[in-house]
Amino acid sequence: MTETSGPALLHPGNVRIRDDGVATLLGARCDRCALVVFPAMPVCPRCRTATMHEAELGRDATLYSHAIAHVAPQGFTAPYYQAFVRLAEGPLAFTLIGRDVPVREGVLRDGAAMSLVIEPLADTPEKRRWLTYKYIPRESDA
Repeated sequence: MTETSGPALLHPGNVRIRDDGVATLLGARCDRCALVVFPAMPVCPRCRTATMHEAELGRDATLYSHAIAHVAPQGFTAPYYQAFVRLAEGPLAFTLIGRDVPVREGVLRDGAAMSLVIEPLADTPEKRRWLTYKYIPRESDA
């Protein structure tokens, strides 16, 4: 697709943007053992039954760990954050950190409360069109 095309979700099966503009991640919850997973899976990895049903999750999370990437693949600009967040519903998810968070040591703190945002994958022309989920510190933890 060309740069003039509108934005598109990078992984539409992992994200839902509701009509009211609220974004959530799409995972699954097991009806049998209540395990919540992200991304969604057809079979529960804990009890191994096919009792998984879609679950909206991920609006709130806690920063589990993070690193600053100083080398970037094509289409990205270094430095940038890579992180794992613990979703409020339980799963651990890999994510990038929102582009407005300054990238330097000491800005993020493991254990900080985080909120889901939808942003361009990267600010470079070849990635700007693709939207993805990212996390940013909540105002109280900024």
